[in-house]
Amino acid sequence: MDKTNQETLNILLDKAKLYPTQNQQRRSDTATNGQHPKAAILCCSDSRVIPEEIFGCSIGDLFVIRTAGNTLGSNELASFEYAYHHLGISLFIVLGHTHCGAVGSALEGHHGALMDTIRVHIHDEKDPIEASKKNTLAVASELAQEFKDKVDVVSLLYDIHEGTIKAL
Repeated sequence: MDKTNQETLNILLDKAKLYPTQNQQRRSDTATNGQHPKAAILCCSDSRVIPEEIFGCSIGDLFVIRTAGNTLGSNELASFEYAYHHLGISLFIVLGHTHCGAVGSALEGHHGALMDTIRVHIHDEKDPIEASKKNTLAVASELAQEFKDKVDVVSLLYDIHEGTIKAL
């Protein structure tokens, strides 16, 4: 393994040693009684977007699905189906964000399945924030169409600079 990667892995494993001492009661409760999240959230894989922290939630509160550009593919859709059918979740949130690298790549003309999907959502938009909004709204619309009137689908935009959430 590359030296830098090994150092990073060692740091992560050292930090993981502290985890068992945190949230012991909540972990024990969800291990014994299962998870009962109240909302399913599709958000970007961006490391600056952490739904549990943004919404002040803990273990078992949210069912989080992450993908670059908060796009909706077959695996993400299957995860929402699981959330609905097996966990009884009827609140679905699509959480876009400002300064999204995937949206930025699509705006810059990069190609690939992810960027091509985003480009369909944003059409000819040039402004990065407006493009993130359009992408988020398009994904929420796709999700709502899949589930018809069975769930509530909400579109939100997280501003990574300000730390604020805005309903779209």
